[in-house]
Amino acid sequence: MELIIVIAVIVGILLLVIGAICKSPFNYPYFEKYIDVTGRRNPQVSELLDEFISKDRMVQINRHQQLIEQWKSDCQQKVQESKLHNLRQRQYEDAIDDTHAYRFTLYRRQTKYKQVNYTKTAYKVNNDIASYTCDYSYLANRNTELSKIGYETSLKKYFSKQQRCLMTSQLRRQIIERDNYTCQICGRYMPDEFGLEVDHIVPVAKGGKSVPSNLQVLCIKCNRSKHDKWWFENNNQIHQS
Repeated sequence: MELIIVIAVIVGILLLVIGAICKSPFNYPYFEKYIDVTGRRNPQVSELLDEFISKDRMVQINRHQQLIEQWKSDCQQKVQESKLHNLRQRQYEDAIDDTHAYRFTLYRRQTKYKQVNYTKTAYKVNNDIASYTCDYSYLANRNTELSKIGYETSLKKYFSKQQRCLMTSQLRRQIIERDNYTCQICGRYMPDEFGLEVDHIVPVAKGGKSVPSNLQVLCIKCNRSKHDKWWFENNNQIHQS
């Protein structure tokens, strides 16, 4: 009986050793990014990614891609040096997951309550609502397209046909403060915002976008004069054609 127990222990130890030896030493270095979408209604992943890329300019992404390339180089060296070359090679190939290398998780902060010393106390919890994975090339391609429009907005908004709907109160406030409440044609200062308008430099009708570089502060008089001039030139072109 004792012999059987000893043999069982030895076999168990051998199995543990073999399992440890055969276990894959390769863990793919995923990029994990959590994005807070609290207060956003129907958040779009593509727009959130564009916002992240525009803000970071691919610094974190490129740094992580270098980490992945270094990991691959180190793994290949480990495979070559291993006495279990064939096994390690298979394990390394199975570990590579470039298609899902970049992981983005959307979450909302939710307020909950608990009783502490008979007092109702609020605390925050993060609730994941969606996740998205992609490879490096997808992010690099979006970065290329965003750089062409100066990282001013998301690609979806830039190519939207409803540019006037994109003139939000936040964007309007941004332009007013940027231009210091001053008409960009006549120089009139309007700190009370009376008679102040935010104008598209290139009209929406001519393909103008609702982005900061195409917006300016004008007084009512200058804005009306600009509109009349555009209308006159546009009609002249129609009659001449």
